[in-house]
Amino acid sequence: HHGVGYQGGEKMEDMILNLFIGIAAPLAMMIFICKGDTRRLLLFLLFGMTVCYAAGWLNEFTRLALGLEVEIASTGLGPMAEELTKALPVLVYAFLFKPKRRTLLECSAMVGVGFAILENAIYFLSGVNLLYALGRGFGSGMMHCVCTITVGYGVSFVHVRRKLFYTGTTALLSAAIIYHSVYNTLVQSSHQLVGFLLPVLTFIPVLVLLNKTEV
Repeated sequence: HHGVGYQGGEKMEDMILNLFIGIAAPLAMMIFICKGDTRRLLLFLLFGMTVCYAAGWLNEFTRLALGLEVEIASTGLGPMAEELTKALPVLVYAFLFKPKRRTLLECSAMVGVGFAILENAIYFLSGVNLLYALGRGFGSGMMHCVCTITVGYGVSFVHVRRKLFYTGTTALLSAAIIYHSVYNTLVQSSHQLVGFLLPVLTFIPVLVLLNKTEV
């Protein structure tokens, strides 16, 4: 199943919590050591992992409440819950601190990376082969990055034009949710390779955008 959701009982829940602590604790320690840009990026990496952990609970709670099958939830419910939770740190940072566009994009990317790190680690608990791990590792990482950077880039315009806030933010989140849903649908279909290649192809223009964005 693609996307976070904590099936497997209390033992699996304990394993996921231990995994989260094991990865997050050393990173949290580094926040007290690093300064400036490095500290900020580490903080947003942790935000990404934290919202990933929270999204897993939200996904499973909502799925059970609505009585949805896992496959249906992963292509419909999952992308909505995950993109909304990933967008929260980006939106709060943009509107409270009004950072420069380049800074906002880098922080947005780190939220996506943090989310992908924990999501992949949870998924790999069930055991996968090396080829699949590489495909999902890069595919999921790039997909989450593209989604959060898209939201961050759009918000960098929206937060200075308050009239666009509601419509603009809704449009950005909708685009991220649809893209995420398409990815999840492809990777659990017979077109899995296309699904893993989609983030690679969309990540290239994102890199071009980042390189052209002023510091």
